[in-house]
Amino acid sequence: MRKLRKKKNSKSPHISYKYIIAFCATFAICNSFVEKIASKNEGKNNPHVQSIKFNQVQSYNPNIKIQKFSTKTPKNNLENISVKDKKKKFISDLFPVIQNANQDIIEKRNIFFEIEKKIESNNLNVLEAAILKKLFNEYKVKNNDLAELKKRIDIVPISLVIAQAAIESGWGTSRFAQEGNAYFGQKVIGTKVNGIKPSNSEDPLIKVRSFKNLNDSVKAYLNNLNTHFAYKNFRKSRNELRYFGKTLEGIILVNQLNKYSELGDEYINNVQEIIRKNNLDKFDYIEYRSAQR
Repeated sequence: MRKLRKKKNSKSPHISYKYIIAFCATFAICNSFVEKIASKNEGKNNPHVQSIKFNQVQSYNPNIKIQKFSTKTPKNNLENISVKDKKKKFISDLFPVIQNANQDIIEKRNIFFEIEKKIESNNLNVLEAAILKKLFNEYKVKNNDLAELKKRIDIVPISLVIAQAAIESGWGTSRFAQEGNAYFGQKVIGTKVNGIKPSNSEDPLIKVRSFKNLNDSVKAYLNNLNTHFAYKNFRKSRNELRYFGKTLEGIILVNQLNKYSELGDEYINNVQEIIRKNNLDKFDYIEYRSAQR
């Protein structure tokens, strides 16, 4: 009996050790679990940290809504709002898109100035030469004409963009604007090109160019004014204003866009009237980052 009791008593220390080991193991597992949760949630309150983690692991799909500039055109029912509110919404939707597109152009203009300095000092490297070639192609400049390229890489006044979009899209209510983000009435010809057929057109090949979003529509319009031969005088007048240190005002530059519409001078008067009545000229005094030359 004594031997049996001794065996029972000798087991009790080992049993307590097992409880301690089990507790430590459980604690380690819980601690690891907590660390994983903390690591997973790290950066939720810090957008910078969050963006770094997202770039490092592209397959990671957090349930967090990140606010960023949207290129989608808001689809709204404009029938039940007043004309004043309709115009206000149209301007507020279009303004940031134009501003971003113009700033992109300014950045390219800055690059052009840096490259121009390198050419003058005969210090152009291979990468800069490739960038210059790309700019020549993008702005459809022939014969490596630097002076012409400088005229083309420049912004279009916000007042002018909004006013023309208002006319061409009926303040965003036209079928072309609603169905294809066509805010500037740009025509395209062909059976395979993306576009919307006007209901009153007798030629099935002529369409109004459509776009995936408002951002693409604005960029195409800016590129049109900056490259098409019909707007050569527009670019010349803009370059002269730059040379004399004047603000690029839509109400002035629109005088060179009589070829934009078949209405000619009447169209120019309509654009100027919209700019005046809606006080759009205030947007032309926004200072973009650098390249004010």
